[in-house]
Amino acid sequence: MTHDAEGSRHPAGTAARVLITVPCLDLPGGVANYYRTLRPHLDSRKTYFEIGTRPGQTSRWAAIRRLLADYWRFHRELGARPVDLVHINPSLGTRSVVRDGILLLIAKAHRRPVLVFFRGWDPAFEAVIRARYARLFRLVYSGAAAFMVLAEEFARSLRALGLRGPIVVDTTVVPDAVFAEEWPGGADGNRDPDGCEILFLSRLDRDKGLVEAIEAVAKVSQAFPSVTLTIAGDGPERSASEALVRDKGLRRITFVGHLDDDARSKAFRRADIFLFPTSFGEGMPNAVLEAMAFGLPVVTRPVGGIRDFFEDGRMGFVTESRSPEVFAGYLARLIADPALRSSLGRYNREYARKRFAASVVAARLLEIYAQVGRQAATR
Repeated sequence: MTHDAEGSRHPAGTAARVLITVPCLDLPGGVANYYRTLRPHLDSRKTYFEIGTRPGQTSRWAAIRRLLADYWRFHRELGARPVDLVHINPSLGTRSVVRDGILLLIAKAHRRPVLVFFRGWDPAFEAVIRARYARLFRLVYSGAAAFMVLAEEFARSLRALGLRGPIVVDTTVVPDAVFAEEWPGGADGNRDPDGCEILFLSRLDRDKGLVEAIEAVAKVSQAFPSVTLTIAGDGPERSASEALVRDKGLRRITFVGHLDDDARSKAFRRADIFLFPTSFGEGMPNAVLEAMAFGLPVVTRPVGGIRDFFEDGRMGFVTESRSPEVFAGYLARLIADPALRSSLGRYNREYARKRFAASVVAARLLEIYAQVGRQAATR
């Protein structure tokens, strides 16, 4: 299925014709959310081409048939319409690198320049590429005209793997509508000093820091018994984490499951602090950007693109540690000081407005398309 973008930023006669591979937009996930959010801000010559898992597809055979059908549709799409640039969106992981590498080869067979945007990054798989498949990786992906990544460290890794094309570091995105709302902190920026709600929002996967978050809140609640923790999201670690909360007798920790867009916004508006002690192979955790846009101070770790922009002490607190005691200490400082929470939150909201708003990110992406197109034309 293909979808034309809805906006009209550029006249049809001048805008580059870009075919963008996206996951099914009806499914959750960071890449789907990115392109759903950007869609109203892109001109009508930016076409979405859905690949990958579809709702209701579960069997291995169905996945293989769907993948082969995607390749055939992609080949036919490139042969049927004029395309100035193909934009693919792999993660640096086994399945995605192989799948999108084949898409890249198909696009090159049609003599189309390709922009590769590496969204996620698995350090273990990077090590496998370095040890065993560096030459094959270079052979396939050096055919791209340019690359995008979500962190400077990923750009350095691509260089170390032997890719020599232009590399752009950019961010994920927050809907403009978030900034049209009144800041939840109110006119004076002060949240309720008598109660403090901490939010953890993520897919509940291994290494996302959920256990550390639970243990940190358990420790800080000894000094601040009214503190609450809301855990939003679903995933394989939920059952074990719910059991941990029951075993510890933590009555003020609540699991609310996966949240749709409206419920997600309400969760951010209710919260006072965003806690995300992840050790996962993150690209740019969108929940951190959203928390900043909603005016929350953030306590997190310097993973992926967070390391590139996060200002410790100005946006919240960032630490290399995985210790619940360390996170509890940061939480205690914020809980005890509503004025500090207000100051950090106000700064975060303005920073997010200038850097992460969908209209701002879309403008940067359109300029990247234009630059890559010009560079490809000269070659």
